Amino acid sequence: MTTVTPRTDERGQVLVIFAGALVVLFVIASLVVDLGFAFMIRRQEQNAADPGAIAAARYIHPSATGAADPTAMRRAACFYARQNGFFQSATSNDGCVPANDANGTTLTVNYPPSRSAGRYAGNPGAVEVVINRNHRTFFGGLIPLPTIPVTSSAVGAFDTGSSNSSSLISLDPTSCSAGKIHGTGTIDIHPVLGVTSGGYVQVNSSCSSGSTDDVCGASSGGLKIDSNASNFTAPMTYVVGSCQATSGTINGGLDENAAYVGDPLAELRPPRLADYPPGKCSPTGPALAPGDRGCRFNSAGTINLQPGVYYGGWAIGNNVTLVLAPGMYIFAGGGVTLNAGGTITSVAGVGGAPAPVMFFNTDDPSTGTGQSNVDFEATGTLVLRPISSGPYKNILIWNDGNGSNPTSWIKLGGQSSLDIAGTIYNPKGLVTLEGGSGVGSSNTAAIQIIAWQWDIGGNSTLDMPYDPQGLYQLPQKGLVH
Repeated sequence: MTTVTPRTDERGQVLVIFAGALVVLFVIASLVVDLGFAFMIRRQEQNAADPGAIAAARYIHPSATGAADPTAMRRAACFYARQNGFFQSATSNDGCVPANDANGTTLTVNYPPSRSAGRYAGNPGAVEVVINRNHRTFFGGLIPLPTIPVTSSAVGAFDTGSSNSSSLISLDPTSCSAGKIHGTGTIDIHPVLGVTSGGYVQVNSSCSSGSTDDVCGASSGGLKIDSNASNFTAPMTYVVGSCQATSGTINGGLDENAAYVGDPLAELRPPRLADYPPGKCSPTGPALAPGDRGCRFNSAGTINLQPGVYYGGWAIGNNVTLVLAPGMYIFAGGGVTLNAGGTITSVAGVGGAPAPVMFFNTDDPSTGTGQSNVDFEATGTLVLRPISSGPYKNILIWNDGNGSNPTSWIKLGGQSSLDIAGTIYNPKGLVTLEGGSGVGSSNTAAIQIIAWQWDIGGNSTLDMPYDPQGLYQLPQKGLVH
C-alpha cells in the first residue's frame, strides 16, 4: 500500500520574503543616496561660510576708529554665498533671503557670535556665519523623512589683541549663585583713566526663579549678592538668568536675560612641565623630582625661591615670607596652603614694582598625584604681578581645567594688605577673592577672573580697576572656528 504525504506549498513564502528584503534594500539605498547629497550640500555650504566669515570679520574694525558694521558683515557673507550657488535670484548682496533661493536657504550672520559658536560666543572680536538649506529627499515618500536639514557655520575673527571686556566671568551655565558678592565692604570695579569701556561682570548661569526685570530680587538667581547691593559697583552687569539680592539694586546697570559668553581661553595650550627646570625649596637645597612631597616651609623667616616645577606643591607655615624671583611657578600635585601670618611677595624690580610671576596648578604626571587647591589667602600681605612676556603674558594664576581634579579652588586675599593684578583662570573651579582690612590703594585687585564660579567680598574697600593692558590678550585674525 502506498502512502501519500500532503505537501505544503512554500513557493509563496519565498516571494514574500524576497519582496520585503527588496523594500528594505531600496530604503537603505535611498538613504545612502540622500545622505550623500546632504554631505555634498554641506560641503557647498562650508565653502561659502568659511570665506564669508573671513570677509565679514573685516568689518569688526572697519577703520582705526570705526565701530563694527553688522550690515556690511552680512553683505560680505552674502557675496560668497552667491558665489557658491546659493540665492540664485538675488540681484545684489542685500538679497540673501529664502525667497531668492529655490530651496529656501537661509543666511544668518551673528555679531557677536551665538552660543553655538562655543568659546567665541559673545566675543566682540569675532563674527559667525551660518548657512542652512533643507534638502528635499528623493525617496521621502517611502519613509517619513521628506527633508534633511543641512547646516554649516564658520567664525571669523579680527582681534588685534584686546583683552576680554569683563573683569568677572562665571562660566557655569546652570547653577544658582554661580557668581556671588558677599561682605559688608565696598567693591568698586571701574575702568582706569583713559579706558572708555570694559570692567563688566558676566554670569552665564540661567538660574532664575523670579522675573528678569533688570532689578535684583529676592528669588534665586545666577548672581547672588549677600550684602547691601548698593555697595557693589560695576560699569555693567550681565546675567543670563536673574540677580538675587536682599535689598536694592547694584550700581552701574544690570541686564538680566543677557546673552551667553563663551570661555575666551578654552583653547589656550597649557605650559609643558618638560620646558621648565625643577624647583628648589631653598636656594641651596636639592632640586625637586617627580613624586616628591613638595616644599614644607615651617621655619619663620624669609625664603627666596626661583621659578620651576614644584612637585608636591607648597605648604607655607606661620610667619614665613616667600620672596619670588620672576618667572613661571608650576605646582605639580599638592597645590598651595598658606597658614596664618604667611606672606607672599615677589622680588622688587625697577622702581620698586613687584617682579612678574605666574602660577600653574596641575598634576604630577609621574605618580598620578592630582592637583589640589591653591590657597593664597594670606593673613599678612599678598603682593603679586603677572608674568610680563611670552605666550602667557599677564596671566597670574591658572588652574588646569584638564587635570585630575579640575574643580580645585583658588583663594586670594590679604587681611592687612592686598595688591595683585593680572588674569586668574579656573575654568572648572571656584575663585574666591577676599579684600583685606586695608582701605583704598592698599587693598587693590587689578585683576580679571575667568572661572566656573566666583565669590568676591570683604569687609572693607576693595578697589578693582580694569586695565586691559594688564590682562591676558589673545590676538586672532582670520578663520578661527
